[in-house]
Amino acid sequence: MEQPSIAQTANHGDDLTRVSADTSYIADYTGLLTTRAFLLFENASIQINPVDENISRIVYRPNANIRIGLAGFWKWFGLGLSFDNPFYKTDQDAYGKSSTIDVRVNAFGRFVAGELFVQQYKGFYISSPEKPNGTHYLIPGMRTFSAGLSGYWIYNADRFSIRAAFIQNERQKKSAGSFMVRPSFLLYKINSDNGIIPSELISKYQIAISNQITKGEFYSVGLSPGYAYTLVFLKNFYITAALFPGVAAQFYSYSHESGQSSGSEFNFQLSGRFAAGYNSEKWFLGGSVQTGFNEVPDKLSNAAFTYDVAQFRLWGGLRFDVFRKKKP
Repeated sequence: MEQPSIAQTANHGDDLTRVSADTSYIADYTGLLTTRAFLLFENASIQINPVDENISRIVYRPNANIRIGLAGFWKWFGLGLSFDNPFYKTDQDAYGKSSTIDVRVNAFGRFVAGELFVQQYKGFYISSPEKPNGTHYLIPGMRTFSAGLSGYWIYNADRFSIRAAFIQNERQKKSAGSFMVRPSFLLYKINSDNGIIPSELISKYQIAISNQITKGEFYSVGLSPGYAYTLVFLKNFYITAALFPGVAAQFYSYSHESGQSSGSEFNFQLSGRFAAGYNSEKWFLGGSVQTGFNEVPDKLSNAAFTYDVAQFRLWGGLRFDVFRKKKP
């Protein structure tokens, strides 16, 4: 499911931030109904490195499809819904069957923005290594659950609009950028009734018992200062890039064949958001990439463990003045 999205505007009486935009830099369309159709693809991957001389890494992926959807935004409220693409089907015999729940809520104010997500996958296949005959190992009972919350404090909010780049209910009229601070929290769980690593791989590569993980839980609290910039050219074309390097305190507990373990550590994090497109007064086209927004780099015993989701979107939309008051 595409995220239900909430976007606050700073130029209306119901806004809580009370920060007005420089109209020579930002055009405000939050009073219009902003609608868009989109394509969504999520590249979710889990990587386990057993630190074994016989095998360097094991990569897991869900059999995810390209989704299509519709979204609308008006003032501080927005709602979107996505569903499986009926025109493109993946091979379930080769990659297994995966089920997905993906809900996201966004709140974009003038100088404060926030994102909340809940995501669940069930059913994975191993993309590397493959079986001797070239087919994939399938793990239909493997499940992951993640939930996270992140915020953005935007310093140059009167001239830089994050809404113009990613939800299009504003338009960046001149090039501008801003320093940001991004706090974040993440919960992640993984489990499989029969173990995360298939018995065939354990036997073939003689993986140690301490690395035969059956389930794990992770908590992460991070702080990432960053910078975002939108380049506007040929009047209505734009490119936006935002990078957030930072650190996170991670707490983990996991179970393996020989018992249970827990611990904590600090890790470096890097997340980014990128968008490009055409944004005019009436209609817009574009695309975006988001990486590292719910990444879990950690260690399970001697096994390095990484979970990451990259999102890719393409969209096109129109704005309508359907809420204008009728004159008597």
